[in-house]
Amino acid sequence: MDNDVLSFNSAFTMEGTVLPDLDELIDAVFNDQSLLVSEGGVDSVLFNPYHKHHICPVRSLITARQTIVEQHDVQEGRTDMQGISWREGERGKRAFRDNRDHLRAPAYSYPFYDKLPPLVENRDVINYDGNEFYRFRYTDTNVHCSHHHPQLRNLVYATSKNDVYYLHDNTIKHWSPQRRSSKAVLGRPLKNLHSRVPHNITTMAAMDEYLMVGGEDGSFTFMNLQTCDNPVFDSFTTVHYLEVNGIEITRSRTGNPIAYMSSNDHIDHQLRCLDLATLQVSATFPTSAFINFASQSPDGHMLAVVGDETEGHVMSVNSREKIATLKGHQRYSFSVAWSPDSRMLATGNDDRSTCIFDTRMLANPVHILSRDVQESVRSLRYSSCGRYLAMAEDRHYVHIVDTTTDYFQAQKIDFVGDISGISFTPDGEGLYIGVSSIDFS
Repeated sequence: MDNDVLSFNSAFTMEGTVLPDLDELIDAVFNDQSLLVSEGGVDSVLFNPYHKHHICPVRSLITARQTIVEQHDVQEGRTDMQGISWREGERGKRAFRDNRDHLRAPAYSYPFYDKLPPLVENRDVINYDGNEFYRFRYTDTNVHCSHHHPQLRNLVYATSKNDVYYLHDNTIKHWSPQRRSSKAVLGRPLKNLHSRVPHNITTMAAMDEYLMVGGEDGSFTFMNLQTCDNPVFDSFTTVHYLEVNGIEITRSRTGNPIAYMSSNDHIDHQLRCLDLATLQVSATFPTSAFINFASQSPDGHMLAVVGDETEGHVMSVNSREKIATLKGHQRYSFSVAWSPDSRMLATGNDDRSTCIFDTRMLANPVHILSRDVQESVRSLRYSSCGRYLAMAEDRHYVHIVDTTTDYFQAQKIDFVGDISGISFTPDGEGLYIGVSSIDFS
């Protein structure tokens, strides 16, 4: 046998969990079935059928896995930060990634990009050596994250240092870092007739006491997190398949809570702004392509819009007219974020880069961050102080860039699995990463 081939004949244990036989697992998933796994005596669905393209012989690469991982476990070398003891260390981790990457083509090679020119390398020099801006605290592998759409990854939100909301199995759950416990707040298995959510949740947003989720059919559910009473299920369209791609909850210049709804609107070709007090559309913005995400500047004057075109746009919130066209990307963008002072704007793209724009000269990006970025940039978040910019790829990596070094110094957080979302805590002291993977959710 080739020395580079890892053997399947190895024991695999997961603390607190009884796993099915690997052959049974693979057969079930490829036959579009779900499996029941006993966790502490409670049966629960382990995998959804749509994960079948991501099956990997995990047992051959791992010797053991912890369910709760503390900081000292990693510091003492007992496990990595996901609780995984890799067979033969980094070699097993690379083998897993190679297997996963072989099963799914990267976004920048999707067929609909065939008509666009090949990607041209244009990279700023970034230094990752020895940087640790955020230090690992803990992982709980009993808390499972999900994502439905391969390109939409805004499914984790921290509204305070003690409140984190995330998607799991089309249910919005609340994680309490203090108690280290999770509970459902919207969707299944709640019996409340008013807890209806879109059939397939594609995106979500949470801020202060407000929570909103959107689905692939254009429907949405709004919920007040303080009362949790009678969530409102509605739709801004009677036409199906106007998928909600992105939601941002923010406040208008007068302080009223509003939400920007980005969608695949091929009917009206517009971006909608909802007044959360009435859930009525208070403003619309004309668009030239499907909108993947829109974000209002913190000062309330500007709106950044990105979608299924290589260019982005900055619009005036008041006049709803275009201020500038954002150039610099070579594929479609799915994420956008403003610095807290509204001076800098970041856009993430399928071309494996993040463009940084100075709002005083929007004609061209002042930085193009793509060194060591392996796949599409799906989520972007500035910390509340503005010092750090977090960039989440499709899977495996989150980059944290120190903006005070002119975007030169950065930290890379390295793990395995798809990323469902990232979120700084409002005080900027913490960063949460949701991992959505059949193997290591």
